[in-house]
Amino acid sequence: MIWLTWRQFRTQTLLAAALLAAAAVYLLITGTQLRHSYNADLLSCHAPNAQYTCMGLLNGLQTQYNGPLNLIELLVMGTPALVGIFWGAPLIAGELERGTHYMAWNQSVTRGRWLAVKLCAIGLASIVTAGLVSLLMTWWASPLDTMSGNRFGTQAFNARNIAPLGYAAFAFVLGVALGLLIRRTLPAMAATLAVFIAVQFLVTVAVRPNVMPSTTTTVPINQTTMSQAARFDRSPQDTGPVAIDLPTPAGAWNLGETPALNSAGRPIQTSEVLTCWSQLLSKGPVVVKGGPPAGFGSLGACLAPLNLHVNISYLPANRYWPLQWIETALYTVLAALLAAFCFRRVRRVS
Repeated sequence: MIWLTWRQFRTQTLLAAALLAAAAVYLLITGTQLRHSYNADLLSCHAPNAQYTCMGLLNGLQTQYNGPLNLIELLVMGTPALVGIFWGAPLIAGELERGTHYMAWNQSVTRGRWLAVKLCAIGLASIVTAGLVSLLMTWWASPLDTMSGNRFGTQAFNARNIAPLGYAAFAFVLGVALGLLIRRTLPAMAATLAVFIAVQFLVTVAVRPNVMPSTTTTVPINQTTMSQAARFDRSPQDTGPVAIDLPTPAGAWNLGETPALNSAGRPIQTSEVLTCWSQLLSKGPVVVKGGPPAGFGSLGACLAPLNLHVNISYLPANRYWPLQWIETALYTVLAALLAAFCFRRVRRVS
């Protein structure tokens, strides 16, 4: 049975191996170049008074590799979906569509054993493929991840470390289950893609931010905190709210911020900050990224007597690995439930 599985699956295996080899060569070459540039830029940071030069170099490095980073992340995130579409969906649907299941399931090998060998062998290949792609991606992007400090972003989280292994296991068994239900290959492939994307969206948006308790902190608005602000938005209407993006602890996942609040916890109105805002604009253009850290500092100093603050909800950086394990376990459990359904359903196929 194992030999037969290899014979039927060897074309896909060899194609996947060739694509993995090509990806590994590209990522190893460009990853080495990225590390060389990153280390060279870090050396310039040790020179006296090189703070702003260092920031400019590192920002330039991020900009240079931002295109390849996004493309590779999307390819890694797409690997589990491709596994489900091309390896999972045709596994049983193809047999049923061609009618070869009559011969395959009426030999000395029982349906249960046939399915067990297929799920274990091809499922393991799916997990190994996703794991190797994720390993290469994690290694390649580590300098950029160190600079950005954002490991909780959707693309960064879904394309790194162990999470893609759970995605691949789930996508493969999902394809098998839908193929068993639909009994036609192309519709099963389309349904696999649609359901997998829906589950990924649901888990990313609704489950991941709420699976672990968040931390809420109150950040006062003053010269120190405003010098690190990334954004200051006032409403066009005088009665509208004021939104400020203040920094969270290093490496944390910002789940949300309130508008600027007064000491009573009430959102302030735009009219209350217009005087300070006009004073800031009178001193020239505001520079936040790539420039002096003053940014909105003078605006913060002007607003400090108003005793304003922002409440920030976030997950600390040390929640990253627990989230990776929890999400991987969740998808693994879903895959196990779908596999149990397949074993139950395959006995009834005629």
